[in-house]
Amino acid sequence: MVRIAKCITTSTSRAAFGFTDSDNIGKLHFVTVQATPSFSNSFPHIFGARSDIPCLIPCAIDQDPYFRLTRDVAHKLNYPKPALIHAKFFPALQGSQSKMSASVDTSAVFMSDTAKKIKDKINKYAFSGGRDTIEEHRALGGNPDVDVAFQYLSFFLESDEELEQIRASYKSGALLTGELKKKCIDVLSMLVADFQARKAAVTDDVLRCYMDHSKPMPWAVANKYVNDGHIASSFELLKIADEKADATGKKKGKKVKAPKPPKQPKEPKVAPAPAAAEPMATAAPATEAKKAQ
Repeated sequence: MVRIAKCITTSTSRAAFGFTDSDNIGKLHFVTVQATPSFSNSFPHIFGARSDIPCLIPCAIDQDPYFRLTRDVAHKLNYPKPALIHAKFFPALQGSQSKMSASVDTSAVFMSDTAKKIKDKINKYAFSGGRDTIEEHRALGGNPDVDVAFQYLSFFLESDEELEQIRASYKSGALLTGELKKKCIDVLSMLVADFQARKAAVTDDVLRCYMDHSKPMPWAVANKYVNDGHIASSFELLKIADEKADATGKKKGKKVKAPKPPKQPKEPKVAPAPAAAEPMATAAPATEAKKAQ
């Protein structure tokens, strides 16, 4: 983090973020906080001292300036430049012009909400792209591009074909706002219920195991055996882990038994065939014929 901070000047941060003299020093320093995880040697417990592993960063478009600066300083540190995947903004219930807030319960659907609460929020607060009256909606159709229920379905509905059918029906006026919201409620309720069930199955033991930084990791094992210029495949990682386990067993005096070869089926015994009788002579040799004369 310190090395990155030395590569970013105050004037560069001002030009990128519009900082002024009244902004606190934390805003200036936060650029380096964002940039640090972009490089693999920031995680020595996973990648060791390797700094040649490229990073892929999924982020919203508002985070782009931080990582543009990160790409600018990467070559100064002899690190690979990180790559970005820009994600779309997820709108608040009140529409794309407003922002979700953890402190405003009606601005979003939370993963802890009940099915009834999800239904009430969508029906009451989700911004609609429909018309003022049913007659007008049937004649002119709705606007799915601003409708929050449709926007949520574009994220969470699995079938793209079904989503396009909903879009076409809503734009033509065949699908009403209430029907669209009901579809959104069904999809979100199922999603949240599945998440809550999986979360309930996570015990304290599972959490402790997951958060245990001392547990062996195959990536860390690989860094000790694989050259810096080579990225280990999944097969190699498993092979290295097995070799390490075998070596550990031998050090502790444990005998590692080799797998027995599969038994070959016995060939059935066959009695030897009787020897063929020699053919009888049909004519005496010429010399013996003369003696006989």
